[in-house]
Amino acid sequence: MRHLYYAVILSIFIVQLSGCSLFSDSAPTETPVKLSISASDNINPSQLSKANPVVLKFYQLSAIDAFESAQMLDLYKQDATILAKTLIKRQTISSILPKEQRQITLALQPGTKFLAVFAQFSNYSQAKTKAWLDISKIDDLENITLSIESLTINMQVAVEDSFWSW
Repeated sequence: MRHLYYAVILSIFIVQLSGCSLFSDSAPTETPVKLSISASDNINPSQLSKANPVVLKFYQLSAIDAFESAQMLDLYKQDATILAKTLIKRQTISSILPKEQRQITLALQPGTKFLAVFAQFSNYSQAKTKAWLDISKIDDLENITLSIESLTINMQVAVEDSFWSW
């Protein structure tokens, strides 16, 4: 009987030492990334109008080389094939309108090192259609801005003004 008592006490002790790790979900979790999108009044100009909506595709990547070297038409037609080895997640954002200000939150998947965006401009041959950030080097994932001006897209970490700046 005494051995049973010691076995029970020892079992309880071992479970307490291991903490809740036996029962916890140890799968990596998503990290929210807050993005501010700002479109000027002249985005995506064409021969028919001064400004048009823009569709954005966001990519979560483990490496940037394939995205960086990809041609615009290739990304448009076969992005999953071109980025297959590095693509973790792809998300399309509905049309961004001229003068629109939009806040979005992306769920950053484990293993993502780069956040990239591809803008589908109508006059793509003259446009800067791609931008990216190395998010593995960014501490504040709540201050990322994406600006669209004419045929150019830029993504950067917003610098907060300090209280002593003029």
